[in-house]
Amino acid sequence: MEVARDLRDEARTKHTTALVRQEGAARELISAIEAMDGMPQTDEAELASQFAAADEKRGQAETDLKDAQSAAPDIAAAKAALTRAQSIEDAARNRIGELRPAIAALNERIRNAAGDAVEERLQETADKLEAAEARLARIAREVKVLERLQAALEGARLEARDRYFEPVAGELRPLLHLLWPDAELNWADDTLLPQSLIRNGQEETVDILSGGTQEQIALLVRLAFARLLSKDGRHAPVILDDALVFTDDDRIERMFDALHRQAGDLQIIVLSCRQRAFRDLGGKALSIASAATHEA
Repeated sequence: MEVARDLRDEARTKHTTALVRQEGAARELISAIEAMDGMPQTDEAELASQFAAADEKRGQAETDLKDAQSAAPDIAAAKAALTRAQSIEDAARNRIGELRPAIAALNERIRNAAGDAVEERLQETADKLEAAEARLARIAREVKVLERLQAALEGARLEARDRYFEPVAGELRPLLHLLWPDAELNWADDTLLPQSLIRNGQEETVDILSGGTQEQIALLVRLAFARLLSKDGRHAPVILDDALVFTDDDRIERMFDALHRQAGDLQIIVLSCRQRAFRDLGGKALSIASAATHEA
């Protein structure tokens, strides 16, 4: 009975709720009927036409919305640009605030310097500048003259060197060819000493040549200068003291030929304790004996 009583109470509650809803629906129905009575009478064709027009406006509105959305700027990018612009503005304002004291100080210096004859000092500086420019022009002309003089002196030096070394090279060339066919000797411009030897198409500086080659070049140069002195009427003997120490057997034979080639009108004295090495030199051999041996 208690269960039935509870079900009955629940049914009564639902019934009451349904009645309330029914009354609300009835009132809404009456309102709808009244609203329909107040609406103008339109036929179905007109409603379809209005619907088509409204649908067309809706489509155009959607198209305009899409165009507006595509043309609209990126909100995130715009916010970032705004933030950057605000940061730049803040920095500029801070910089302006920092510069104001400096501008005030400069204005004060300008006011103070107004009575220090700045214009006179400026004119004095301009006069000094004009004088310095004139002096610079004079120095530039002197530099050009000195450069031309240097070029002329260099040309004269090279010409004198060529005149000096051409006879020596003429005398030396056949002597060099006895040892190295088609060899040439270059001379240094500053020291006027042999600088390099060209042989077999290769140029070698004197300092990297072997001791024997350096020795042979030195001897041939002495023979060439002795021949030039002899042609000039200033005969000078060539004295070789234990020369050709580093020369091998093949080259020493050629050096002997060079000595004989120059010995036609020169006096060449060779001092050596190596009798076997100079046995094939030729010429007149002399020996020095002690006084006791001579008396005996």
